Amino acid sequence: MLQKLLTLLVLVMFISVGIVQSKDDRTNRTERTHKVSDGSEIYDNTNNYQPKFSSTYFPPVHGASLVYEFSNTGVFTVYDLQSNGVPNEIWQDPLTPGNVHATFMYSTVAGFATRACAYMFSIDGGATWTFLGDVPSTDRSGFPSISGYTSGGAVIANHNNTNGTTTRTKTYFDAGAGFGVFTESDPGDAPDGQAIWPRVVGIGSDRQVISSSINGLVSSYTNSSISGVWSGWAAYSGDQAETYGLSVAPNGTIGHAFIGAADGVNDNDVFYRSSADNGVTWTTPERIWDWNEATDSLGCLRGVSLVMGNNNQPYVAFNISLLTLAGFFPETPSSIRLWSPAVNGGTPVIMADQSTVPFFPNRGSVSDAFLPLCRPSIGRSSTGGGLYCAYNATTGEYGSDTSAYYAVWFSHSGDNGATWSTPERVTPATPLRDWRFVSVSQVNNTPGSSISVQMLVQSDSLAGTHVNGSPIGSGEAIGIRTQVDVGITNISSVVPGDFSLAQNFPNPFNPTTSIRFDIRNTSNVTLKVFNANGQEVATLVNNEVVTPGTKEVTFIGNNLSSGIYFYTLFAGDFKETKKMMLIK
Repeated sequence: MLQKLLTLLVLVMFISVGIVQSKDDRTNRTERTHKVSDGSEIYDNTNNYQPKFSSTYFPPVHGASLVYEFSNTGVFTVYDLQSNGVPNEIWQDPLTPGNVHATFMYSTVAGFATRACAYMFSIDGGATWTFLGDVPSTDRSGFPSISGYTSGGAVIANHNNTNGTTTRTKTYFDAGAGFGVFTESDPGDAPDGQAIWPRVVGIGSDRQVISSSINGLVSSYTNSSISGVWSGWAAYSGDQAETYGLSVAPNGTIGHAFIGAADGVNDNDVFYRSSADNGVTWTTPERIWDWNEATDSLGCLRGVSLVMGNNNQPYVAFNISLLTLAGFFPETPSSIRLWSPAVNGGTPVIMADQSTVPFFPNRGSVSDAFLPLCRPSIGRSSTGGGLYCAYNATTGEYGSDTSAYYAVWFSHSGDNGATWSTPERVTPATPLRDWRFVSVSQVNNTPGSSISVQMLVQSDSLAGTHVNGSPIGSGEAIGIRTQVDVGITNISSVVPGDFSLAQNFPNPFNPTTSIRFDIRNTSNVTLKVFNANGQEVATLVNNEVVTPGTKEVTFIGNNLSSGIYFYTLFAGDFKETKKMMLIK
């Protein structure tokens, strides 16, 4: 857009007269720089300090509506720049709820002479973790992304220099669930150089789609493979350094969200496109956010993620703040936005801002491009309309070099993004830690009447990013999980003639079924499931105030054995029970 260049002078004058004031140009007007990954990190360890590593126990945090549980992985790091954008480091197997896979970039050596990508595996839904080795097992690697196959085996992408190649994107797929026996797949160099900083999505049993970019260039690339045979790098007009996300819908559609290339036309804009042929060809990108210097100058810096919902619609979460072509303003408020064609007519909505998350400026070392509220990671439930988004926010506490401490916050939706819960803080205030780079599993499983949402985050003893010059601290990969009730989906707001409870569908079922009911007038509603002995096995709706209309609740019997079950609806004076059969 030519207007972006023509109005730059107007914006500079706007800033110079003090409408946007800066207390410290060094920290408020920071140039946007992409981090390289070839060993030229900027850090200060003149005292040759080597931290000692030990796990810190974090008791559950009780938020306003949810409880968050923490699990130590035992993977430690002094290399504390997990991602230039939104990390993609945890994957829960949609077919086996207990299996959770994670990857984490780490180095335990001051100066980062060695750096690797750990692979961790959990068989108990993220309660405990086992370190199964580095992927790849040799040479220097970094900036990983994880997905998986229908076989339950993890698919990991990162960039490395194994086998004497240039440092470039490669992918690795496991022989089975938690085997830790990975096969390398190398798509080679991109046409203009070494594509690094990958994102990957596994499809079916043998397909992969990746997105990568080249340091210093305005074009990024996608590539796809079948059984390790790559279709070839295809350029698109996107920004570099992990400013992109991939996701697969239940119907097989591949979604791709990205920040526009820094080319004077697409700067700081957000785009979405899709593929119906496993990433070989793509639709024309749709501009879902337009950075306009002539109006509010709000654009997207680094933070964008995507999930394809169970309705096969894309959901793009991204952070917005005041930007110029030269830099960003870390001491001014920012916000988290959500775009989907299924929400608000396709106009992005605010998920979180200073009205719902306390605002504190980001100060000190800010070259890692963190905004006060930023880096949203979005996922969905394995069935139904559940969406979950975690993001980072400053806490108002600062380290010895004035760098800001960060916490993790969380919002969720049960109706395909139409409404969202009030954001609540996930991570504890004490002990004082710097919680950054939160990642949400793209698909989160349902063990019963609730969704087990899986997250991975970096917890550091000191604020800031040591890779970019902050003091050296001791970091650890920490798993976080929370249970979110499945919730009620509104099917129709037409007022029915009476209360009624429908037969579940499908019936028999394995393990998921839907239960619909009609509410004639606003009522307190409870819906419970009982076994053949009359014992309660699940509460799907717990005395919730429900407005008139046709409603639906999803029930998943993953943790139940085959047999006859009964479900009962209570709504005011109305009560009805029906029978259903689970066959595994």
